[in-house]
Amino acid sequence: MRGNSTESRRVWETWRSQLWSRFVRLESSSSDEDFFGHVSAAVPGSNRLSTVHSTTQITERTQANLRRDPHDDMLFAFQIEGHGFIEQDGRQARLDPGDFGCYMTDRPYRLAFDSPFRQVILRLPRHRLADHLPCLSQETARRFDGKAKAGLIAAGFIRQMTEQGGSLTDADLAGMETVTAQMLATAIRQRTETQGDAQTSRLERVKRCLRDQLRDPDLDFAHVAAAEGMSLRTLQRLFQLDGVSPSQWVAEQRLKQVAQILRDPAQAKRSITDVALSCGFGDLSHFSRTFRQRYGTSARNWRNLS
Repeated sequence: MRGNSTESRRVWETWRSQLWSRFVRLESSSSDEDFFGHVSAAVPGSNRLSTVHSTTQITERTQANLRRDPHDDMLFAFQIEGHGFIEQDGRQARLDPGDFGCYMTDRPYRLAFDSPFRQVILRLPRHRLADHLPCLSQETARRFDGKAKAGLIAAGFIRQMTEQGGSLTDADLAGMETVTAQMLATAIRQRTETQGDAQTSRLERVKRCLRDQLRDPDLDFAHVAAAEGMSLRTLQRLFQLDGVSPSQWVAEQRLKQVAQILRDPAQAKRSITDVALSCGFGDLSHFSRTFRQRYGTSARNWRNLS
């Protein structure tokens, strides 16, 4: 936003505060001299469903934001007015009124709007969708039609929740998370199946197998590939759908487990070494380096920040 007036700074600080309190830590900028932005809770006292009304801007979640404010949620954007762009994982999707798209808070993303817009944003824990939707990370920054087939039902349900928000509570929304995730997963799956994307289902089967073996420091990718009826090279190509290697994916899952345990007060008496070993890290020096690279601080400091 141009200008250095006290009022401009106040507007911008208020906007940033709204974004951080409703969603996650973000960076925003705008070339609009008359910038405005407002985020309102559809349901009083809840950050699960919000309406965003604003003008030209770019909003980004950076690596620094991830380190300072880790979250593992899915955000679904339902375009009501204007249009916008979602960028994540090397993909970009344009959303017009009636469309919806999603993005993950555990990795960088970029939102761009070149005119005034209005969106409804639904926040869901990622595990709610992962149980129903194979290869969830392949569905970020894609356009889904909210005016046809299962998308119409899912978008209509979200719209009804928004319109009736004044009579709902946060507990009501929490109770509807499972059915909401199922409807959205069906809409996304319908699009994926229409495209005939069998590889995504195959990759998810491999991931399920690997999740069962994460605690094994001697996890053998060749053995997993053979168990799934494929070559090691085919397994490696499948993970290219996510833009990572199998070893990178496994390391990320193990790091997430360690980070979660270290923030758990019930696990406070466990040593960091014990936690790392129990999550599949056989080389403690490698663990220390990768943890610091991923979270921007040592495992000990991470625990103390809880």
